[in-house]
Amino acid sequence: MARTKQTARRSAGGRAPRRSDSSLPNGDVVENPHLDGETDAKLKAIEEGEMRAELKHIDKKFTDKGQAFYAETVEEEIPEQVNWWSKFALCIVRHMHPSNPAFVQKISLQVNSQHLKDILKDTIEHFPGVSFQTKEITIDKPYRVLFHYRHELEAAGEQLEEGSEAANHLDLLLDFINEEFKDTIEESDNLREQGLMSYPHLWTIFKPGCTIYAPVFGQARAFTLDNYAYECGDFPGLNLQVEYVDFDGEDLGTRSTTRKISAFSGAERISDLSAFPLDWHQDPEAVKSDLVARGRRWEQHAGMHFCSYTGVALEYTGCGISRYNTDGRVVVDIKTYHRLNADYAFTVAAFKSDEDKLSKRRQINGRDDYDEVDGVETLDLIPEEELELDPLTDDQCMLANAMVRGFSFAEKRWFDFFLDKLSSPDWNPDCFDQLVLPAAQKDVVRALVSTHAQSSLGFDDIVKGKGKGLILVLHGPPGVGKTLTAETVAEFCKRPLYMVSSGDLGTDSSTLDSRLSRILDMASTWKAVLLIDEADVFLERRSLHDMQLLEYYEGILFLTSNRVATFDDAFKSRIHVPLKYNDLTVDAREKIWRNFLGKLEGGVDIDEGDYQALAQANINGRQIKNVIRTAKSLAQFHGEKLDRSKLEQVIKIQEEFEQELDGVANGVDGQMVNGH
Repeated sequence: MARTKQTARRSAGGRAPRRSDSSLPNGDVVENPHLDGETDAKLKAIEEGEMRAELKHIDKKFTDKGQAFYAETVEEEIPEQVNWWSKFALCIVRHMHPSNPAFVQKISLQVNSQHLKDILKDTIEHFPGVSFQTKEITIDKPYRVLFHYRHELEAAGEQLEEGSEAANHLDLLLDFINEEFKDTIEESDNLREQGLMSYPHLWTIFKPGCTIYAPVFGQARAFTLDNYAYECGDFPGLNLQVEYVDFDGEDLGTRSTTRKISAFSGAERISDLSAFPLDWHQDPEAVKSDLVARGRRWEQHAGMHFCSYTGVALEYTGCGISRYNTDGRVVVDIKTYHRLNADYAFTVAAFKSDEDKLSKRRQINGRDDYDEVDGVETLDLIPEEELELDPLTDDQCMLANAMVRGFSFAEKRWFDFFLDKLSSPDWNPDCFDQLVLPAAQKDVVRALVSTHAQSSLGFDDIVKGKGKGLILVLHGPPGVGKTLTAETVAEFCKRPLYMVSSGDLGTDSSTLDSRLSRILDMASTWKAVLLIDEADVFLERRSLHDMQLLEYYEGILFLTSNRVATFDDAFKSRIHVPLKYNDLTVDAREKIWRNFLGKLEGGVDIDEGDYQALAQANINGRQIKNVIRTAKSLAQFHGEKLDRSKLEQVIKIQEEFEQELDGVANGVDGQMVNGH
């Protein structure tokens, strides 16, 4: 078929043809019957004329066979409009899809009556996704806000004059609600009367703004409901968007989270759901009282606090949540947690604004918002670092978290602790009396830590911030009281003992550097007593930077070692107090026996002669502790009281083991000598 002139023109210039592409057998072009003479002449003038300095609107369209062409944009004629908004109190508006007029995108209720706008504004303060404070009020289907507030709207109608325009408009709205939700109201009311609810109607009991009861990790918890939405997919359910009160290290405020009620068939008892409005609890007033009381305790743990903890603690990792059974001293300190574990940090929507905090700080300091420097008023941009928290209300306490974040010194990990498992640290004021150490050494240690803790000497190195720490090296055989000395000092100073070994620091130099810096950071923050146990490995791998880190550490640092001969002069000069520990004497062992057995639960059946006899066994303090633990289990197994015979039974096993080890060691030494 011959190529027509119009077809060639379209291919070259990209314009839509003025005529159809249909051709007769003889090659003549058929005129487009849809174009009138005036339009045809207009298009011909454009085709044959010069380029115009004008903006032209054209449409890219497609034939039935998918072939693209261009045509002039034709403005659609808009029919005569009626001011629907001023002539009808309510309008149901169907929003049609722009490119598919047969498809309805959404349906909304347009509130046009000023009477209804005023009533809704006064009745509904806040509802997610809808604003009643704006000039125009539109409520998208399914209009659930109207269902939740239908009783309040009915009550508002009782205040209106019967027969007035406002009353008539409100009656219209109430009729709409009752008709729209007729089946839902009947079904949900019937179930509620029995304390039940079905999954499709579950949303009807969750009015945004109500208090939700939803236990977390077995702990009673309360939340404020923000919103809800049904979720489909593999795990369908009703998702509840809720808020609760938390502390982020700087402020008290609210955080958002979700609770989910999985889909179920039939009807479930409301109080058996994983989350439900608090009013449906069997004893809501008792629950509120307990939650407020716990919230007051939680409020007291804002900031940094030393506690004891016994129970399960939670660790958040990239793989989820791990559970640890921990028992010992902990520090509650979410600010340091967030600083060192930024991936797991959170912030709250603070109850108090920065402006409020600044204003209060000025009042506390007794000065205005501005300081005067060289006669010029300047804003105080660096405020003193202190917590400025207003007391929580009872309602806020009720919503408080049941957990706090902190560090376990026993596990050397950051955890979320259950508030109910925290208790007072119960420092031992008589700890030095129980320390088995020569009197002269004990007196020196007590004096040094006392003056250091009180910072009364005010001594500093030539370089600012250097040399303020107290470094003590404890050396001697194992089990003679080196670790116990550090524990005693920590008790005496009422500070936690942070004990690390060379294994915790690592062997690689770069790893050691970063871990040591992190440990010193935490110990400095908490003014903890730091103990680096078996420090020989650490000291052998030390670098100049490591020594500088120790010099700038301002706390009390203990290093235990069995090989002080390996210390070089550079490190020796940094030691404030070296303490040598010798093998235990008989008197020292007797005192250790008395210390351990004297505080044993259930008591013991041991007299003065028994203590003297037990002290004859040549074992160290750590072995004495292990013997008592084993003998206690033996006594419990037989249902008897712990006595000397059971202790000696275990001591004999311990001594035989030591003899066997000595024999092996001597045999190896002999082979080495005979074999050169």
